[in-house]
Amino acid sequence: MDVHEDLALVEIRSLPMSYGTQVQLIRYTACGATGIALLIAIAVFAGLLSGGATASDVAKINSSLAIYFLSGFLALSCVLNLLAPRTRPRLIFLLGLFPLMIGWRIAALHDLSWIEALGGIAFVSYLALFAIIVVHGLKTPQEDGRPETTFPGVQLSFIRLYIGLDLVPHFTEKLFAGPSARLGDVKSFEALGVPDALGFVLLAGTIEFAAMIGVGMGLLTRLASILTVIYLIVATILGHHFQLGFIWATAGGGWEYPLLWSALILSFVLGGGRWLSLDQIIFERVKLPRWIDFLMGDTGPVRRDHPLPNSGQPDSTHPSLSDQRETGVNEDPITSAKA
Repeated sequence: MDVHEDLALVEIRSLPMSYGTQVQLIRYTACGATGIALLIAIAVFAGLLSGGATASDVAKINSSLAIYFLSGFLALSCVLNLLAPRTRPRLIFLLGLFPLMIGWRIAALHDLSWIEALGGIAFVSYLALFAIIVVHGLKTPQEDGRPETTFPGVQLSFIRLYIGLDLVPHFTEKLFAGPSARLGDVKSFEALGVPDALGFVLLAGTIEFAAMIGVGMGLLTRLASILTVIYLIVATILGHHFQLGFIWATAGGGWEYPLLWSALILSFVLGGGRWLSLDQIIFERVKLPRWIDFLMGDTGPVRRDHPLPNSGQPDSTHPSLSDQRETGVNEDPITSAKA
């Protein structure tokens, strides 16, 4: 190997890792950690491992449906992560993160520390994926020359994602973590004099689960935001918070906190899910009836499956345009040769 070949190798190795390669590396790291956690969950169910939990905790989770939900959500996270096209990092992020968080919460409620640690690794991986998606979105132009997203768009997406993630502990203990985890909620409803307290707990958990999908993941965001706020108002009335004053620190809790939640969620009735949402991903690829677009909210002025009017731009669904723009990977060998 001569000096010129050595210099060429040094230059290639010094090039920064492409966006597409970063996405693939992170998705496999997250899925690998989640997959190992799934194997441990199966081993706990089979009685082969304790998963870091005490014998009583293992007996408790194995005596309920919680172990099945734990295994199911971990498996769902890994499968959806791998099924999402590599040209859609935002889809990988949304479909992989939220099921992971549910499984992670179930493990935490039953002190399965090994699974908690692996869930933490997967979560950090998804945070890294979020960071590079944001950076790429701010730098990547669309057909009209504007970036894929803006700082205000990232800010709104961050708030919406957090709202969805904040709901996870609430509905997980109501629906998926077993009778012992939901016992506190049942007693709280009984103290309020609600008939069929268990039924109300399960109903509340189902609504919160739907709110995570609708608001947090951004599916029919406008409709989901309206329904979630209605749920919050009803919960505030049932909890007698309006009668306890405004300040949340008041004994029993005032209506300050529900109002704050409602105001944040209502903001997405106006703007919709926008950039980092299932609505936007669907909007970019599928032409839907206007009434469905209305339920999604404002998903942006340009649909990528059609060229801009009078712009001379080709159809953006062509893989050499939209897929390369999202992944940073050029699939066209002729273009690569010219470059």
